[in-house]
Amino acid sequence: MTKRAYYENGALECEATVLRCRAVENGFEILTDVTSIFPESGGQLSDTGFIGNSRVTHAREEGSEVWHLCDKAVEVGAKVKIAADAGPRLDHTQQHSGEHILSGMASKLFGAKNVGFHMAEEYATIDLDTQLTHEQIKELQREANRAVQRNVPVTYETVQGEELENITLRKQAKGLKGDIRIVYFDGGEVDSCTCCGTHVAFSGEVGYIKITAHIKYKGGTRIWFACGMRAVEDSLNNQDIVDSLAVRFSAKQEDVLNAVLRQGDELTAARHQLKERTEKLNEFIAAELLGKAEVIGATKLIIDMQKGSSMNELKNLGDMLIRDENVLAMLFGENGDSLVYQLARGRNVKTSMRELIKAVNAAAGGKGGGRDEYAQGSAKITSATDAEGSIESLRGYCRSMLKA
Repeated sequence: MTKRAYYENGALECEATVLRCRAVENGFEILTDVTSIFPESGGQLSDTGFIGNSRVTHAREEGSEVWHLCDKAVEVGAKVKIAADAGPRLDHTQQHSGEHILSGMASKLFGAKNVGFHMAEEYATIDLDTQLTHEQIKELQREANRAVQRNVPVTYETVQGEELENITLRKQAKGLKGDIRIVYFDGGEVDSCTCCGTHVAFSGEVGYIKITAHIKYKGGTRIWFACGMRAVEDSLNNQDIVDSLAVRFSAKQEDVLNAVLRQGDELTAARHQLKERTEKLNEFIAAELLGKAEVIGATKLIIDMQKGSSMNELKNLGDMLIRDENVLAMLFGENGDSLVYQLARGRNVKTSMRELIKAVNAAAGGKGGGRDEYAQGSAKITSATDAEGSIESLRGYCRSMLKA
């Protein structure tokens, strides 16, 4: 069994004896009789630090023991100093305490239960079983930070598992045995929950709790949050964005949102106008192509290159062309270093576009597929690409096929 020195006022250092040292794939695992390095557990990340001069990159629990992953072996029986890195410990502690405050306040405000907690190096999340509105999320953040500002004490109690049913907790724990650690924020007024993690001594040490995002998730709500310097850095990054937008729109910071919304409205109107004009242009192009269509039997064959057209633009033009139920259209577009192509047939045409595109792929050196009515594909344009030559060979192929 490893004694946990980090429970003693958040100790970062302790003296220990090395009990075992074993080689593993990515270094050495070391077991000591006592440790100040917190092992990954309870949703909290592992501390990093040193055992003597051996660097600890991760720690894990194995039963009642804590094993440290290190870069160097340490002699069994050696008396060593164990030191956890202060920066990561503070960060992890702030995120974990912030999670308790948010979860406790979500329960008290909205009856929402925490059903999941995850901490990573860049972010932390909690999952609630209740869908919260945007206004409720804002209220939760305000109340959580009020609890931080009150600088309430964080205390602990160790009880036996069978005693838990007589203790009021935010999340009732069932089936636990042995020594169970309970963490209280403000004596339970903010939160009370079983927990094996490290926590601040007073809520004010969390610094600032910022909810950075939230979504509906599995019938409830997933919340991303940041505490301490993580919250500060997130706020600074957001401020940089606002400052840049203020310069871009020549607006005061408080007017940035309206400026962005106004430009969004202008872009929507411009896109609508462009769409209308494009449709009119396509109608003109379609009429011109229909007038030049090659009639083979009952089929009107249209094969054409529309330079600069995208796949979507070709499809829109194709849709206009096959309003004539006797049209078979093969449309090509050169866009940058890509050749795109769209095949479509009118209702009276029996030729399968799914089969015809195989010949187009072979001629263009591209890939594509589709249905009997529609098909599309694309090819990379290289120095060896002869788009015009490929189109002419396909024209001959289609003539032969339609005359057969």
